[in-house]
Amino acid sequence: MSHTPCVGCGWCCLSDQCLVSHHLHGYVARCPELVWDGALGRYLCQLMAPTHTASCRTAPGPSQDDSGPDLTELRQGLGCCAPLCSWRRDVRDRG
Repeated sequence: MSHTPCVGCGWCCLSDQCLVSHHLHGYVARCPELVWDGALGRYLCQLMAPTHTASCRTAPGPSQDDSGPDLTELRQGLGCCAPLCSWRRDVRDRG
């Protein structure tokens, strides 16, 4: 995986809904966990927030008590999965 930091362009989530989202929300046109933050000028995944409402988990990563989804797939903090993607240079709300 790339060591290029995530810039929050949203490409990975908008182009391919992750399995965690499929599990929580089914197959939907757009993941409800992906939100545009106008103040930060980037997309944020609510599943990766310190606390999130989708599964009542309090931390990302594998669940210690198996009470929520395993967020390991989201690879939080491991960098961009598409460092050559043109969206990285054009971070904006894509509606």
